[in-house]
Amino acid sequence: MALHLRRRGEIWHARGTVRVGREVIHVPGFSTGCHSRADAAAVAGAEEARIRAEHLDGPAGRARRLTIGDPLLAYLQRPGGVPRYDQDRLTALARVFGDRPLAEAPAAWTEWLRDHGAHLAPATAARWRAILVAALKAGCAALQAGVPPAIPTVRQRVEDRVIHLRDAEREALLRAYNPHAACPALLLAYAGLRTQEALRLDWRDVDLPHGRLVIGRTKTGRARVVPMHRRVALLLWGLWEAADRPDRGAVFLSARGQPYADTRGQGGNPLAQAHATACRITGLTGFRVHDWRHDFALRFLAEGGDVRSLMQVMGWRSIRMAERYVTYRADHLAAIMARVA
Repeated sequence: MALHLRRRGEIWHARGTVRVGREVIHVPGFSTGCHSRADAAAVAGAEEARIRAEHLDGPAGRARRLTIGDPLLAYLQRPGGVPRYDQDRLTALARVFGDRPLAEAPAAWTEWLRDHGAHLAPATAARWRAILVAALKAGCAALQAGVPPAIPTVRQRVEDRVIHLRDAEREALLRAYNPHAACPALLLAYAGLRTQEALRLDWRDVDLPHGRLVIGRTKTGRARVVPMHRRVALLLWGLWEAADRPDRGAVFLSARGQPYADTRGQGGNPLAQAHATACRITGLTGFRVHDWRHDFALRFLAEGGDVRSLMQVMGWRSIRMAERYVTYRADHLAAIMARVA
């Protein structure tokens, strides 16, 4: 068994099978790029040798021949596609170090984090790392290249990542927002929504009679139903009446009177400036916009909610996400301990 040559026009093409031990490898047709049969035979022979060497070396040998960009591309081309914001992040990473050998992925990531990711918050950098790890793992599996090298983790202190506000701090912060940001911020604080889920909420997603939100445009791509907190219900009823009871259209508008744009994958948070101003007014430090979800998750559990219910409300598939969010501050743990009989 070997590769056979066939001329198409002026160019020779090759196809056939290559036997390695008991395994028969089918090689689809490819162009040798050669006009003479002798040159084409040399190209086909080199391809046979490459295939044999690759299979004799096994996954480790295939991995040695890969660049970082190879498994990233395989991941991006997987059936079902990849969310746009993940595509943007992987494309940005591949642009910087995609042509480096796969074995250099840990060093390449460390250098990128130092040179390009220095402005990222630790949690944001951790999300970039997570999609890189997922792409390398899935891409190497698709290319039968074994397990990819381990990517260094992003160091972040728990207190930098998880914030649980006191009641007075929470109310003061909500009051300090400007009028345009205050309304969507209330849904972050009392519905646990992600920023884009709140900002891009449509009246079609608001079921006022049944007191629930139907969140369809989610990060995971899976819709979920979120029961309304009484404060959320009062806010939305008031906005609905003030807007002459619309049945569709954006619930929240920016200061320019326009619906908020989808900035996922582009970087930046439309509420960041208003949030920073509110934090400065209240003297609160270290609390980011996304930390509203942490605060909501902790209050949900503190009021008797269970982890499975929290996962459903927050749109999490894995209990590991709940473990990331559910970390209490020391004074809250002390208060719980004091109530133990």
